[in-house]
Amino acid sequence: MLTYLHNAWYAAAFADEVAEKPLGRKLLDRDVALFRDADGTVHALEDRCPHRFAPLSEGKIKGDSIECPYHGLQFNGGGECVRNPHMKGTGPLRAARVATWPVMEKYGILWIWPGDPAKADAEQVPAIAFLEQPERFAIVKGLLHVRGNYELVVDNLLDLSHASYIHPQFGGSAYTPDELLAATTQKLERRDRSIINHRMRSGLAAPEPSQKLFGYDRDTPCHTRSTMAWHPPALLDFDAGTWAMGTPEEDGALIPQLHFITPETEFTSHYFYVNGRNRRHGEPEVDAAMLALFDLAFAQQDEPMIEMVQRRMGHSSDIFALDPILLATDAAPVAARRILARLIAEERAEPGGAATA
Repeated sequence: MLTYLHNAWYAAAFADEVAEKPLGRKLLDRDVALFRDADGTVHALEDRCPHRFAPLSEGKIKGDSIECPYHGLQFNGGGECVRNPHMKGTGPLRAARVATWPVMEKYGILWIWPGDPAKADAEQVPAIAFLEQPERFAIVKGLLHVRGNYELVVDNLLDLSHASYIHPQFGGSAYTPDELLAATTQKLERRDRSIINHRMRSGLAAPEPSQKLFGYDRDTPCHTRSTMAWHPPALLDFDAGTWAMGTPEEDGALIPQLHFITPETEFTSHYFYVNGRNRRHGEPEVDAAMLALFDLAFAQQDEPMIEMVQRRMGHSSDIFALDPILLATDAAPVAARRILARLIAEERAEPGGAATA
């Protein structure tokens, strides 16, 4: 069974997914119910009533509590049964409790901490610069369900050399994969708990989407930057941009992105993405074009490939166990996997270390 890093924040939902109704979602092999109480505070409870194991997420919100849809027991945000309608006086049923987890709202995302609540530190979610500048960047977002292990999705994002083959729309028909790779330089920066993979392509025309959406022409040589910063367990801060050579980077088309891959199970994942742009704000047709572009890249190109890889891996989620051939382009995903494995081992070695989910 797969072991997760528990003392970490995971994206559980977009904040606007949890409003008047509860939301049920499987996270790290656990069924979780998310709901807002009367003042809007979000709570995360085990999505299983301790009476007949009905899903609480199918129930109703009653003030500061969530009501089981089966027999009406009500549980507050602390997991306590505060109302039993089948007992005289409709008081609490003190023996009935459900597990809870710390949850916080930041950057329009609900983050859940599945480990030791005493160690939940909001600062472990790194600062995402573009999400702190709403006046500068227009935002679109999406959520995918991937039938593959979450580390395979992280691998895919950290090794962008695949883009020349899987995503021809970004390179354009004017260049072959060999020409795109030859124009690209790469530098990997390793840190104790993170890595940054820097990629720069220079001297070629802007990617075709930037030509269509942001006015670049085919005859203008450009710089195109793709810098991917990975933070455990699976947060990727993607700093992407294109600008004409000889002009300031700030004058270019900047498209920063946040990607977070939360394991649903060992073999399935929730893929959250938030994408910004510094040009053409307030244009719904551009929002739609950006979402269509990301749907093509993520849902129609990356996702099927990752799922095919997972099927070929059979009942294994550990790619190293299958003894893969490693290329120079694998340096970033291999480094991230090794850091994550080390952090999980350190966590399990602690007194009372987190158990396997």
